[in-house]
Amino acid sequence: MTEDLKLTVVELNKLLETDYNLITFDSLSPESLLQVLVDVFHAFGALDKLDVREADPEETNALVMEALRKVQYRPAEDIDDPGAFRRGMVRGEKRLIHPILWWMFEHRERVKKAAYLARFLIPLDLPPEALAMPELGSLWAQYQETMNGFKEAHRAYEQSVHEGTQTRELRNDISAIETEIENVKKRIERTQGRLDKVPQQELLLEAANALRIEKERQKELLQQIDEQRQDLSRASLVHDRLQKELHNAKLSVQGATPRNLMDGLVEETQVLEFMVQQKLPQELQQRQSEVQTLQEVIDEPNITRADLQELQQRIDELTRDIQRMVEGRMADHSTQSDTLGPFRQQAAMVARNKEAAAEQLDQTTKELREVERQLVDRQRQLQDTVGEVILRGEELKQFVSTLRAKSNVYKQQRAELAAVKAEVSDLTQTLENLKSQDPSLSGALSQLAADEDGALPGGKEDSASRAESPTGGGARGMTELARLVDGLQRAVGAARERVTPLSQQLRPLRERVIELKDEMDSKKQVSVGGGIQRGFCGRPVRFTLMRLSPTTTTTMPQCLVCRL
Repeated sequence: MTEDLKLTVVELNKLLETDYNLITFDSLSPESLLQVLVDVFHAFGALDKLDVREADPEETNALVMEALRKVQYRPAEDIDDPGAFRRGMVRGEKRLIHPILWWMFEHRERVKKAAYLARFLIPLDLPPEALAMPELGSLWAQYQETMNGFKEAHRAYEQSVHEGTQTRELRNDISAIETEIENVKKRIERTQGRLDKVPQQELLLEAANALRIEKERQKELLQQIDEQRQDLSRASLVHDRLQKELHNAKLSVQGATPRNLMDGLVEETQVLEFMVQQKLPQELQQRQSEVQTLQEVIDEPNITRADLQELQQRIDELTRDIQRMVEGRMADHSTQSDTLGPFRQQAAMVARNKEAAAEQLDQTTKELREVERQLVDRQRQLQDTVGEVILRGEELKQFVSTLRAKSNVYKQQRAELAAVKAEVSDLTQTLENLKSQDPSLSGALSQLAADEDGALPGGKEDSASRAESPTGGGARGMTELARLVDGLQRAVGAARERVTPLSQQLRPLRERVIELKDEMDSKKQVSVGGGIQRGFCGRPVRFTLMRLSPTTTTTMPQCLVCRL
């Protein structure tokens, strides 16, 4: 409600050039609020300028009601008393005027159009006596004809405005399409320019066309293969189902004799005969009686309370008569010896059991049909979810085994990929080490990459000249690469030759260092009394370690390079 009032205040300030806020507008007096409503009607063209303070209240109310009728305003559904609505408008009640203002600002264009048309389409209110005069009658006919002409003219105007809007939209669409066509032409020209620089472009275009045709043919063949696979799967499913039915039929006839089959058919025939001759006619008669009763109820006139009381009295009388008859029958049976009583009871029990069995059979048949219907629905849903082919039995086992084999192949290939990535990482590290030791290697690799890029056709401005002799550039790049590889192999061989004697010299020195470290550790465990001896023994060990450290420091990087 606050948002509606805020919208009303904002639009009212724009329309009437006022400076109301929520507080001042809500605190307006009834007379001022009614004046605001009249001013809004005047701004929309539904009412002439009017001063509420000077005009008669009844006249003001009539003009406001006429303006509401012109703008086609309908009061809220909770207002069902027109007299109360008119009195509230005369008193300037906020609960009536605020919704009117909000509705008018919410449907501004509709209100303007309705007010404009009301000035020409609402007929004048003339008494019948005036229309009986010949002069006024002819003028009234001319007035009606003019009004109809205005309707046609306004309808044509709206249609032309709508067509103009459509025309502008079509023009905008056409201009956008023309711009897009120009852009496409420019792209085609740029592509054609790049294509003209490519040698043997006709052969390439023919090859591309042939490739496209072959791809389309391959797509069609793949689609046909999929369709044939689906047909084969459906045929295999039908075959499996028929095989199962045949197997079940064979199982059902195993050990069966003509006598057993005949007994089963006789029993089934008896059940169906009972259902047709006794069960179904009873149900049909019961349904017909219910329909007849309902039809009688429909045909009967409206039942009053007196009719209900009379029916209740008749029901009570019939109940008492039935009770008296049952009591008299029981008294007669108790006084006379009835030899057929047990047989009647047994026959009644058999009839009840038979009827209960028929009811149970009917219920079971309905449940079976419902289960079959649910099974068909579930099969259809499963088919829509997983596709046409539904694997079962041996096909499912074969699919699982194939999936396991593919999983093993995937794991093996993933392990190979990890090994290749590790090897790439090692080779990258080796290349970085070689670049750090031989700065000229980076320049040679950069020159080789530049030669390979330059050998590509259309790469730079001189692509045409290089395109004429791509074989020479490729051969020169391969020769440079072979020379670089040979140089690296010779450098690695020389490094290995230098490192081999050093590693042979380093091995006994390492063993000696280990022995001295063990000896030093054993000396450290001697008591305090052997401190001097430990000092004398530790001194040659430290001297030996100091003597061996430079040798190991200079030899270790060379060994690492040779290992890489």
